[in-house]
Amino acid sequence: MKDGSGATILVVEDEDGIRDLLAESLSALGYRTVTAASAEAALGILETTPPDLILTDVHMGAMSGIELTARVKRDPRFQLTPVVILTAVSDLDARVAGLSAGADDFFAKPFDLLELRTRVAALLRVKSLVDQLESAESVLTALGATIEARDPYTAGHCERLARYTVALAGALGANGPVLRALRFGGFLHDLGKIAVPDGILLKPGPLDPAERERIKRHPVVGADLIRGMRSLDEVRPIIRHHHERWDGSGYPDGLKGEAIPLGARIMAVVDVYDALHTERPYKRPLPHAEAVSILKRETDAGAWDPRITPAFIEVLRGLEHDAVRKGKA
Repeated sequence: MKDGSGATILVVEDEDGIRDLLAESLSALGYRTVTAASAEAALGILETTPPDLILTDVHMGAMSGIELTARVKRDPRFQLTPVVILTAVSDLDARVAGLSAGADDFFAKPFDLLELRTRVAALLRVKSLVDQLESAESVLTALGATIEARDPYTAGHCERLARYTVALAGALGANGPVLRALRFGGFLHDLGKIAVPDGILLKPGPLDPAERERIKRHPVVGADLIRGMRSLDEVRPIIRHHHERWDGSGYPDGLKGEAIPLGARIMAVVDVYDALHTERPYKRPLPHAEAVSILKRETDAGAWDPRITPAFIEVLRGLEHDAVRKGKA
């Protein structure tokens, strides 16, 4: 009885008999199989037929299955593609090397078809869930860009924030999860503005007290919109707290100092700079030097983390230098 999902499995094996048996067995389970007789051939197939799972032998001539696994896992396109290494039960060195290379599972030779069926199905279920999460994140990121598009004055704001915050966090020594959260936060920090009417969002003059309160609700609304998406757990505090201030005078929760999550403190400084440096319905764009001067003055007055502002100014200098250098190239 077939139980495959139609997923594509790349079988990499230099022994014809074993390769054909694996391909036939997986095809009988309902999977689409693509085969390669070497690791080099597998790399070529990856460029045209991205698989949902890779099943590879260890010992295959010039390039081993271990090296193939390492190459696959270093490629951002395939980092989340499960790789199963076929190895002899007694080959402990290959298993250790496979783990170091990023292998997701091992399968002993000679293999049992029932075990093969069960282990492959389990890995593909996980891959399917990861793909669904990535799809949901893409939809939300697109939604963030759509919200930005409501206001012609903020064109490119989300993309700039994503770029600036990731560069700043890297300069501060932040780790991978923080960088990922800030990249998504750049696009999603104003997600809650979906609940703000255009009449308030695009108002050219000062907001009245009721309108200001409506605007100040957007961080809470945005954070609530992604509640339950565990893959965005690190992004939610950035959305909710990017309008908090170092001295506790911000909103929505009046957090103070290091009680404000690091990602939100980074986003706050970058968001203020971009708002100062770009045109808005209620103000002209300020030159870079003037925007930086205001940012320094507000930091001295207690609004922003005194460690983050100078680091951001250095990051801006570096980005400007890179832009000039590339322009001359």
